[in-house]
Amino acid sequence: MDIGKRLKIARNAIGYTLERSSQESRIGQSSINEFENNKREPKFSQLSKLADVYKKKIEFFLTDELPPEELMLWRAAPNNEEEMKKTEAEFRQLCEQYHNLEVLIGEVKETKLPQLEVSREEFDYRQASKLSECFQRDFLLGDIPSASLKQILEENFYVKIFHLASYGSAISTFSENFGAAILLNKDSKLWRRNFDLAHELFHLLTWNIFRVNGAGDKPGEYEEKLANAFAGRLLLPTDIIKDKIEAAMSKEHQVSFEALDEIAREFGVSVEALLWRMLYLYNKPVEEIEKYIEQAKKVKTRRPLRRSDEPDKLPERYCSLATRVLREGNLSLMQFAKYMGISYRKAEEYLTDDDFTDEKISISIA
Repeated sequence: MDIGKRLKIARNAIGYTLERSSQESRIGQSSINEFENNKREPKFSQLSKLADVYKKKIEFFLTDELPPEELMLWRAAPNNEEEMKKTEAEFRQLCEQYHNLEVLIGEVKETKLPQLEVSREEFDYRQASKLSECFQRDFLLGDIPSASLKQILEENFYVKIFHLASYGSAISTFSENFGAAILLNKDSKLWRRNFDLAHELFHLLTWNIFRVNGAGDKPGEYEEKLANAFAGRLLLPTDIIKDKIEAAMSKEHQVSFEALDEIAREFGVSVEALLWRMLYLYNKPVEEIEKYIEQAKKVKTRRPLRRSDEPDKLPERYCSLATRVLREGNLSLMQFAKYMGISYRKAEEYLTDDDFTDEKISISIA
């Protein structure tokens, strides 16, 4: 396939018009049109600029075969298709850069999430609950799952987790090239990011069930409900949550919204998620839970706002690998700046002589 066709494919993949591509690249619109229609070839500098704009590696335009596009599963995708494609392209680029850093340093980590041997037709709420219970029991630490979930996924299962500002909520993907990855909206509240992470984990754990042979590429309503049930069960373990709720109950077996808000805060979820969890814990009718949710929206507690920390865009291991690759001379300063999303001048600070990377400590062993 010629470069012209690939340029057009890359532009369409990110959702840009010729005008938008020209604005972003500062290459004339007529020139880009001529490149795409093979009336003339771009200079390497122009091709490199367009590759940056389209979030593609330069090899995308030069290799014999097109690499397969990874399926992106959105939770609450944005209505703006251009913003959706742009976010997907940036997410995919970050994942590819992470994998490239692993290759350059010789530390490629293969995703090792447990996979179930259950057919798509057999998978129901009972299976979702069982999967959640097993994952919580076997892998998560402590009584508050949200406190360790992200760390466990990154360090034990090598899931690549990024944070970007997005008009949507979250994305999960599974690639033969770079493995499993999750994108969270950095502008979301902490409790929302916790639930989104657990929700997307469900999709990764059941990828071989719902994405098999191309069937059910996009999650349907039922699969999304299963993912929500899994997330609620994972973040709010049955025995611990029941103990918390029942300890807050009055003699009349009632619990205040303020007490529920306190429990939700402790476990890093929303009051709404906790109320839905109570539907299964106490066999409450759906209509009753919906009524409580509406009431909870109107209740104003005197407690401070939820903590909503600013998450790092890049995983810690990604930054560590990039720094090591730079110092070993396998990544230029310009590439390093691009990978880290910083200026060239800022990148130069990583090569200053006043660091302690070569310093050593002597330890006497008795």
